[in-house]
Amino acid sequence: MKHSMIFKLLSIPISVISFSLILGCTEAVIPQPEQLADKGALVLVGGALAGSNTEVYQRFIELAGGPLQARIAVIPAASGQPVKYFKQFQHDMQRYGLDEDQMTLFPVAVSDDKSTEEVDESEWRRGATDTQLAERLSQYTAVWFLGGDQLNITATLAPDGQKSVLLEAIWALYQRGGVVGGTSAGAAMMSEIMIAAGDSWGALTQGTTDSYTGMQDQENGPLMLAKGLGFFPHAIIDQHFDRKARFGRLIVATELNKDRFPLGFGIDENTALVYTAHNKSVQVIGAGAVTAIDVSNARRLANPHGYHIEDVRISVMQGGDYYHFDTEQFVANPLKSATVGQEYLNIATPVVSGVFSRNSRLKDLLTFDLVDNKGASEVVSYLHQGSGKGFTLRFSQDEFTTGYWQYLDGLLDSGSAYRVKLDIVPTEFQISPLTVTSQ
Repeated sequence: MKHSMIFKLLSIPISVISFSLILGCTEAVIPQPEQLADKGALVLVGGALAGSNTEVYQRFIELAGGPLQARIAVIPAASGQPVKYFKQFQHDMQRYGLDEDQMTLFPVAVSDDKSTEEVDESEWRRGATDTQLAERLSQYTAVWFLGGDQLNITATLAPDGQKSVLLEAIWALYQRGGVVGGTSAGAAMMSEIMIAAGDSWGALTQGTTDSYTGMQDQENGPLMLAKGLGFFPHAIIDQHFDRKARFGRLIVATELNKDRFPLGFGIDENTALVYTAHNKSVQVIGAGAVTAIDVSNARRLANPHGYHIEDVRISVMQGGDYYHFDTEQFVANPLKSATVGQEYLNIATPVVSGVFSRNSRLKDLLTFDLVDNKGASEVVSYLHQGSGKGFTLRFSQDEFTTGYWQYLDGLLDSGSAYRVKLDIVPTEFQISPLTVTSQ
């Protein structure tokens, strides 16, 4: 058996965490104070968090008690290279004033990191059932989940849907006022219903699946839903939202769970959705946006030609915008100005979204070409694979739609678009390239 790595717990050097401790653990349970109201915070990052993202790192440290008090337990369960990415996180945190021994790698993983010859991380599979490890969490102020495969997180911390002793301890940390954060997979697992795989095209054309063969399924194919850890109680979470154009699969996920979770939040890369439990509100910070999907009043039509839904409401939040769950209100950063009545553009037919469009990303299409454009009350985009069946995506504004804009962070555009109406209609496409006829 390979020797364990050296970790620091509670700032006290622990030379060896033996695998007998990890694998030969008991099933004792730390009682969870179910009757207490949650006091903590969540920091959900959409993936690809840059070490230079001062706003996100400093907010997490602040919620963890500040640079002097923060003690962060890092859970690497999702990652295929847990030691490598722990060290990267540790290095990033040191840039913002933390000491190396304020962060501890908790041995919970399913995959061996081939770059660490001295330890086989796949033997950490049962680390979450280690009572002594869970008890140590009482000395911490924060937990951070690395990215990777979210199904590995739930398989280790909640096998068979039951809370492990370590997960109970994480809940206790959160309920006493600590912060739980994570990036990519570490954000996806925060909701009770977890998106595990699939893309927008697969979700709209193939529906759902129970089959999962690995990480490649996260990039392609039908939607797979699973049980998450449930820290974020208000909506379904998705991540890598802008780069991977996942709003189609989030619409399908929320519509399928409309009775309980009609809201979905898609978080862009290098961006965080920060939730504070005491006032039930979220704020968007970082480089990108969070897109809110609301199917509360949407109508799913029985169309034999494909997925057909009307009156989905889409909202783009960024640059410090808030959403309050108690009042169901979006609140723009007070530095922003309303765009309605003082629109910047006046273009009647904006170019359809695509690689030659100036606003190919969803957030830019809605904030620039729609709510900040006097000449158009709707913008249209298309989803297809060439000739054959696809979809028309019709975004429009009505009396419920509002928009805001401001230069923030130097000359960075920060637009907001709230309650844009979206209809998705199955469409037949006939595409015939026009070629030169030889003479």
